[in-house]
Amino acid sequence: MMLAQRRKLRLRLRDLAALSAFAAVALSGSIPLFVIGLFALAFFVSWAGKRPFSGQTVWSVIVLLAAATVLFGLVFRGALDLVVAAVSFATLVTAHRMLSDPTVTTDQQVLLASLLLMAGAAALSGDVWYALCLLAFGTFACLALGLSVIEGPVERDEQLPLAPVLGQVSIGVVIALLGGVAFFILFPRLSWNVASRPQGAGLLGGTTGMTDRVRLGGGGDIKTSARIVLRAKLEPMPRATRLDRYWVGRHFDAFDGREWSGTGTASAPAPRVLIGDVRNALVQRIELLPAYGSRTLVGLSQPVYFGPATANTGGTPTPAMLIESSYEEVRFATDANSYAYTVQSKESFPGEDETTERLEKLKTLPDTIDARVAQLAQQIVGDETDAQRTATRLERWLRTNLEYSLELADAEDPLANFLFVRKAGHCEHFATALAVLLRTRGIPSRVVGGFFGGELVGERYVVRAGDAHAWVEAYIPGSGWQTFDATPDDGRGSRPTPLLARVIDAVERIEELWRSRVVDYSIIDQWQFVRGLIRPPSGSRNEEDDAPAARRSSKTPTRAIFAAVAAAALVWVLWRRLTRVDEAHPASGFLNELERRLDAMKLRARGEDLESLSRRLLAEHHPLAAPVGTATRRYLEARFGGRPLSSKERRSLLEALR
Repeated sequence: MMLAQRRKLRLRLRDLAALSAFAAVALSGSIPLFVIGLFALAFFVSWAGKRPFSGQTVWSVIVLLAAATVLFGLVFRGALDLVVAAVSFATLVTAHRMLSDPTVTTDQQVLLASLLLMAGAAALSGDVWYALCLLAFGTFACLALGLSVIEGPVERDEQLPLAPVLGQVSIGVVIALLGGVAFFILFPRLSWNVASRPQGAGLLGGTTGMTDRVRLGGGGDIKTSARIVLRAKLEPMPRATRLDRYWVGRHFDAFDGREWSGTGTASAPAPRVLIGDVRNALVQRIELLPAYGSRTLVGLSQPVYFGPATANTGGTPTPAMLIESSYEEVRFATDANSYAYTVQSKESFPGEDETTERLEKLKTLPDTIDARVAQLAQQIVGDETDAQRTATRLERWLRTNLEYSLELADAEDPLANFLFVRKAGHCEHFATALAVLLRTRGIPSRVVGGFFGGELVGERYVVRAGDAHAWVEAYIPGSGWQTFDATPDDGRGSRPTPLLARVIDAVERIEELWRSRVVDYSIIDQWQFVRGLIRPPSGSRNEEDDAPAARRSSKTPTRAIFAAVAAAALVWVLWRRLTRVDEAHPASGFLNELERRLDAMKLRARGEDLESLSRRLLAEHHPLAAPVGTATRRYLEARFGGRPLSSKERRSLLEALR
């Protein structure tokens, strides 16, 4: 490969390393769009071989300082996080150096700035995408640095085979990665939470749609999302592969004709929230994942108790406080990436604390409601006065006479359009129609937002973003709050495409493994790992307790023996490599003779290596610069590149130094 080709390859590898580091911060979802746009522009310009900042040091630095002023001005105004601003500035510095003179020094500056980006990305995101970007950055950066090393002494435009060199560098990359993994596992981990901060939901974002309002109009695209938003372990654990239950999130009791909202009053933060009697309640241990994107707690219908909770902001989980908004929701007091908590639920909740005044408010409707709605309710239920039977008739009529659809156009009166024109809608339309029809009959009702269903995966149920759902709770005298759902059965659960669901499942499993084994890996996990190597494998705790002492003492510590043998083998290999006398390489004789001749000619300074000598002679335009450079290159190729020297070529190279 000629010099121009080598230089182009080196710059391409450098730019790919910078792109990998930039991707790590961009995928966190925290970087301003204008920074992303500027780096993308700089990357494509650099990839095209253009260097607009070459020879324009002063004004390019002024532009960079202006960008820094804007970024940190936003920090001063409170519009931008300090960590995000620092990472954004490092991104612009990287882009600036990519567009400057393409020297080896510039390459090192680009890679150093990219390394700072990787460090910043670790504070911005804990997603598995970071691992992929880190792997790509390490690979491209090592290859680029390897090319910089071999290009240093080879200043002339001569043919140089790179395959052997890149092969050796690739082996070094693998060894470095394996060493990094070993260092991560064994080096004591001390988490001080210095950079602990709320992180974004990452590349795919938070997708649940658990908002503070339910607005009619538009489609229901969320039903096609296969992202997992929560995992739950139930006690006792049912064995059904599909959980046909409602997960309650928020109650909406006020309707203005287009949207529902809640009218709850927030309480003071507390570690627990007790809503009703917990006797014989179903216990759920729930983990809300970053894709959830909301602070609202959910629980199987009907939640009566929310227990101790923890919040994870990228470091060690910390206790979280809960806020009860009466008649509306229970939410976390602070933002976090993910949450874990316990909730207890009962099949029904009488609602004995409901006052007459409160129930009357749940019968009110805006004056803008189309008169045909009340007429429709009269046609469906006739003279029926029993609240339970009235609600059941309305529910059945909506479910059987209207169609489920995710594709809806906006309308001036979305409820009337749903009932009398299009006669198709998604769960929010069905829930709104049922609640309004109930109120026209004097039955207190409210819309509930949450999820429906759950898929058994391992020992826990997983709920997807596409399981987001809306239904109705009606107050039945003597029975309390009862659930009614007018949405057709095929519109309640998620509706992702099979291929998309499989891909998302695979990504979620990898993310779960990454978070549990890497992001949350602590010194306790390290201790358990070492302890597992030392202790012999055993059965269950009860089996261990019941076993006789002689039997327990006779167990062979297989893992401990294996670890000891592996450690001894590693020590032996290292000892052999450190203590053995290197066998003389065929090129070593040529090197010794070359150095003796250069020393005799007094060309080489004390302690100066051949590469440095070659560069110095070339800079001084010395008449022997070319033969010294050629001899140096051929020695490196023979010693490390797999191109041996023939006796004839060896004599020719030495004779040129006269």
